[in-house]
Amino acid sequence: MSRHSASRPVPGRIALFVLSTALTGSLIPGPAQAGEDMTYLGEITIFANYWEELARKSAVTATVLDEADLARPVSADLDAMAGRSANTVFQRANSQERLVVRGMSAFDNALSDPVGYMVNGVALPMGTIQLPHFFGADSVTLLKGPQGTTFGRNSEAGLLAFDTIRPGSREGAEINLGVSGSDAGASPLGGSGSVLWSGRARNGPALAFGLEYARDPGVISNPVTGADDGGKDRRATGFAAAEWDLQDGGYLRLTTLAENQKFNKEQFRSISGPFATGRYESVYSDPSWERRRTSVTALEYGTGFDGFDLTAITGFTTFDRDFVLDFDGSPLTLGVTELDVRDRTISQEIRLTSTGAGPLKWVLGVNAFKQSTDADFNLGAMSTDRHTEIDQNGVALYGFTEYAISERFRLGGGLRLDHVSSEAWQSFTSPMARLRYKGDESSTTLLPKLTLAYDLSEATTIHASYARGYMPAGYNYGFANSADSLTYGAEYSWNAEIGVKHAFANGAALTLAAFHTTVKDKQITETIPGAAQYISNAGEAKSYGIEAELTAPLGSGWEIAANAGWQRARASSFRTTSMDLGTGSLTPVDWSGNALPMAPETTWGLGLSHQGEVWRARGSLHGSGSYWFDPGNTLKQKGFMTVDAEISRSLGKGELTLWVTNLLDEEYYSTAASTMRGVVVEDGSPRTIGMNWKIAW
Repeated sequence: MSRHSASRPVPGRIALFVLSTALTGSLIPGPAQAGEDMTYLGEITIFANYWEELARKSAVTATVLDEADLARPVSADLDAMAGRSANTVFQRANSQERLVVRGMSAFDNALSDPVGYMVNGVALPMGTIQLPHFFGADSVTLLKGPQGTTFGRNSEAGLLAFDTIRPGSREGAEINLGVSGSDAGASPLGGSGSVLWSGRARNGPALAFGLEYARDPGVISNPVTGADDGGKDRRATGFAAAEWDLQDGGYLRLTTLAENQKFNKEQFRSISGPFATGRYESVYSDPSWERRRTSVTALEYGTGFDGFDLTAITGFTTFDRDFVLDFDGSPLTLGVTELDVRDRTISQEIRLTSTGAGPLKWVLGVNAFKQSTDADFNLGAMSTDRHTEIDQNGVALYGFTEYAISERFRLGGGLRLDHVSSEAWQSFTSPMARLRYKGDESSTTLLPKLTLAYDLSEATTIHASYARGYMPAGYNYGFANSADSLTYGAEYSWNAEIGVKHAFANGAALTLAAFHTTVKDKQITETIPGAAQYISNAGEAKSYGIEAELTAPLGSGWEIAANAGWQRARASSFRTTSMDLGTGSLTPVDWSGNALPMAPETTWGLGLSHQGEVWRARGSLHGSGSYWFDPGNTLKQKGFMTVDAEISRSLGKGELTLWVTNLLDEEYYSTAASTMRGVVVEDGSPRTIGMNWKIAW
């Protein structure tokens, strides 16, 4: 998605436009001050519509992780993106992981996200939880706002894409070894090791492969059992790729990326009630662990014709998740909760992309997929067991075109016709009943998008867009008890955005953006009798905000990267039912006007780095305002800030790095929930110190 080279008007939206314009006028020089012959350093190009364009001139807000962001001691993940992107939060919890962009997230434990993910051109249908670490990544790009017009379902809030290094793009190998530990109680030390190689076989294809293994002992102890491995985590990530040059001038590339992770889940603790404990202490009495296995395979063929390129990508993804979890996280032996999810998806994308130098750029494509998902969910303490099988098929036709009306003014428009049909059946077993029921959904959705970009000068571009996004219909695998509660419908939204981008002659880049999103038919959960939940489309939401991102060289090898965002994300209509923990009964509630979960009003980041011939250093701050964990706005995380730092020294062909994350050991929660015995939380990551040795040849 990227590479490096040399609605109707509303008062809030109008106010954001005025504020954005004011900021632009105060920070950006006018056209007369920007010479047409200026040289811009460190240009970044992206493929927001499948053709290559300068990021600073595109009609989309994009955050790109550069080579320095990805060259971390242990491969970067979504924490790195959240630290660089305004109004973006990464929730890392053993119960679930999700990237929340501009306040938009799915209900807890949904099988898909409003943020789409693509790896080597292949979509990941299960969302954040299916995304591997960014090991071996050549580039990582986050496009904000609906991207479904060209990239399809589950990209309602944005699209995150990364590609592994292209075979033959680098020559040689790299080995990275490291140790790490935390003063919060880790014992013994953790460790990591990786190898990465790219080259070309003699008279054969270009090749690339890599393997990384990381082990973290965790910091969770159990004073009841004396165990200290409640947070133990082991992960292996690897990829392999081969690329052949064909006689017709095209290429054929095969890439496989896989990850296997197993970790202990004794990470919830009570902060109130009879079983309250201290930080990083659990009192679990039953086994609790989880294993995730994911793979993404892409077979890509590309060739060029007169005026356009043809690209065909056949994708195959697998995802398996199974866990056993202490039902209540207490010393009481009430049994365990068990989950086993298995997903297999095959997809085919064929597209034509213009290559001419004229004013018209375009892309036409067709996409088809077939997805099969099995889920077993057993609440042992409640003696309920559900087995669900879901089959989905989809096909889409899409096109997008951008026309340069003049040298400075570009208009774009596109449309996707997206059809998805699915069916599912579920068996439900409890001491009171044995049931079997099924459901099906079929829908055809139109996803239009309009864009404009105008160059005030060679250095300054203003842009705007208006697009529709959606989350497809789905199935309630975990808490249904009838055909009616098994299915739920699609969620739709409209997003408007206006922004300005400015590139300074010294290589600095500034982006400002204002956005406004309305969501209809929002997928929400309602508690119903029989220890079950109904997922309805009864919600409506609205979010709007402003954000700024800046990167700037300071001279002598120093560089600064900063971002700041403000947003207001609220449920405009949210009437549902909830369990009253005091009485144990269901009650109707009206959460309209409440803040959306995991949507802080303010986020900010600041990074300072230095690159020298011998020494390299980096320090960063990442802050968040307060936010709520639940739609009822009863559990709140206060604002916090984390500090990371690293320093490296070159030694011959090698490099030694000392690093620390959460330097000030900031205490915060990654998730929280209310139970009948009190509030349970999962503590955020502790201060961790490590040392790595990397050598390349």
